[in-house]
Amino acid sequence: MMKGTRAGPGLWLAGARELLLPLTVGACFVLYYLVHVPGWVVVVIALPMAALYIVAPTWGARSVERFDRDLVRLLSTGRREALSRRYALAVGMRLFAPPAVTAERRAVVAAENGRAGEARAGYRAALQEYGKRAPLRVLLGYAHACYATADDREAIRVYRELLVQEGMLPGVRRNLAHALVRRGEELREALALIDGESALGGVPSRGHELDLLRAVAHAKLGERDRARELLERSAEVEGDFALSLRVELQRTLDGVAEVRPA
Repeated sequence: MMKGTRAGPGLWLAGARELLLPLTVGACFVLYYLVHVPGWVVVVIALPMAALYIVAPTWGARSVERFDRDLVRLLSTGRREALSRRYALAVGMRLFAPPAVTAERRAVVAAENGRAGEARAGYRAALQEYGKRAPLRVLLGYAHACYATADDREAIRVYRELLVQEGMLPGVRRNLAHALVRRGEELREALALIDGESALGGVPSRGHELDLLRAVAHAKLGERDRARELLERSAEVEGDFALSLRVELQRTLDGVAEVRPA
């Protein structure tokens, strides 16, 4: 999907182990040949750095294991606000875990704390590191982060790729439909996706949210009577998502939003 390049400060830190050997050699050269420090002093200085190079992979792996365990515990107890501090304390992970692992965890922490832009950057960096080996959870996290930041073009691309590769996944069809509706593109396809999501059933409020999304799609298709009918049917539903859909619907009905063909 993406070329394997490094990006972001967290990824450079994650490559710290690769820098230890050249830094050690360079420092020893300068100390011995230029500063004329005795050889035994150079050895004393070099040994801890060499030892750190040896233990770095184990330290990094154990740090990741402890972080993941605490991540689950904090999420299960509703303590999302503690995740950022826990990530900061995971020094071994941030310094010596593989760059993709570090970027993914950073993205998870950001997403759980509502920092969608930071989550998008973290997931993108992880995808660049994983390349074609990117796990499903990273692709899905990246798509959700793009959707949350209203980067609808990219969200649509990745959601479609996920549907082809994996089939039905939680929230993918609804978010893909909403991204299409927000862009005013492929509105008939968006309605078909909403119908597929509705067929899964679930809580009534979720069905009313989907009706509001249908209403926006019909309004952008110029089918205003159908849009108003769906709006009335969903009058009781509350929440941020429903509110944003009502605002978008009203703008469309008032003729503020551009109406695009299906």
